[in-house]
Amino acid sequence: MHRTKGRLSRAIATFGVAFLVATGLTIISAPAASASTCTWVGTRQLCGAVKNRTGRTLSYTRNLGSGSGSCAVWNRSGGPVEDWWPASCDQKAMGNGTVGGNNTGVDVDAFSFNGEGYHERFGRLGTWHWRTRGVWTKFPDGSVADCGVGDGNEIWCTVLVQL
Repeated sequence: MHRTKGRLSRAIATFGVAFLVATGLTIISAPAASASTCTWVGTRQLCGAVKNRTGRTLSYTRNLGSGSGSCAVWNRSGGPVEDWWPASCDQKAMGNGTVGGNNTGVDVDAFSFNGEGYHERFGRLGTWHWRTRGVWTKFPDGSVADCGVGDGNEIWCTVLVQL
């Protein structure tokens, strides 16, 4: 009987971990990104990242809340809840590729597509939302905004926890 209980416990634990990975949730909640600073958790440096696979120009900022430009952020807290914030920032443009990421020392705070609108969601099972061009999505340290082209030749971005 003890052996069956052990198998059941392992099965439940395995299911729980698979659920967390599939939904993009994490056991350790990463703080919202701000001002180009990565967050240290133990010996690990959590930094935001953007991955552009669209073939189009993605805009990002590493200093949300400071800088000489402006970013219209729809989610001030860095999660899926709408709370508009006219933040100061310096905008940088990039083509295909990746900027930032855990243990790189380079922290990306938010992204946008200034030339066209895009869809975004938080986690693989999150709800898709349409954002018009020039609207910025903020995300937490330790997360990556992964953007590609999908249905209707439109841009689709998913914010995921980096492992």
